[in-house]
Amino acid sequence: MKIGNRTCPLLPLLGILALTFAGSSAWAEGSALGADAARALDRAERLVREGQYKQAALEFERASELAGGSCPDCLLGVARAYCGAGDTESALQVTRLALSQLTSPDRRARAYDQLGYMLARSGDLEAAREAFRKAVELDAGLASQVRSSLAEALLENASANGPKSQAAPAETPALLEPGAP
Repeated sequence: MKIGNRTCPLLPLLGILALTFAGSSAWAEGSALGADAARALDRAERLVREGQYKQAALEFERASELAGGSCPDCLLGVARAYCGAGDTESALQVTRLALSQLTSPDRRARAYDQLGYMLARSGDLEAAREAFRKAVELDAGLASQVRSSLAEALLENASANGPKSQAAPAETPALLEPGAP
């Protein structure tokens, strides 16, 4: 998976890698992010991968300060750290804030994938479906990533909540059909 690690407090690992590479290339393509901020962002991503969410959130905030302005990739990272620490509601709010600041369609698509993952993980499958749909609408190449994000979130729900988490088995296949993200 590309958005985090294991349980909602943990995003699927491949997701983190995808966002890390997308963020790194975005910064390299002329972003106003300075070298110190980029290093702080890289350290923060490493801390998320290691499960050190509180430290990661602090490092993402530091990267934002060093950027000296708007840093939506820093916000997305803070959201992943919050989600990893189990604060899904804050993670959703920060992801939505980052989305309001992103202009690049590919970066917005990845942010919608992150939002969809978090929404699916929190059990809001209808809102997750809409976020995933927007991700694929912005970048059709993310379709398989979106399906992986959804599957990972549903598996994490099943694992975290036991048999009760499979409350919507009829909806799950519809979300994974080719016409859906």
